[in-house]
Amino acid sequence: MKKIAIGLIVSIGIGFSSANAEDISSSLLLLQESSIAADKIAARDWSAAEAELVSTEFGLEDQIFAKVNLAFLYSATGRIEQSQALYQEILDGRDNSFAMTLSGTPRKVKYIAKDGIKRLENL
Repeated sequence: MKKIAIGLIVSIGIGFSSANAEDISSSLLLLQESSIAADKIAARDWSAAEAELVSTEFGLEDQIFAKVNLAFLYSATGRIEQSQALYQEILDGRDNSFAMTLSGTPRKVKYIAKDGIKRLENL
């Protein structure tokens, strides 16, 4: 049975003039359960979150959520091209699992990736 990952998404802001971690993290915060660096992302401990996301071998069902979180982390730390590449990888892939939003509404990861790319293009 496929594991259900629970995530939080705070609404995406429009019209950012700069790509700094404060602006990005307040506009989009995607968190999965604690096994996917959620606690470190929430604490804005970017280096610890990145270390966990790139060094952990996630189960097949959790890899998509780790990619979404890593793409967010890259955008929050100003690595726009890396973030866009990961979001595009999500869009090009087959997995379109649901992540649970802060409002309790499930949202497909491909929609999250599309919104991420659109937000990054507007920076």
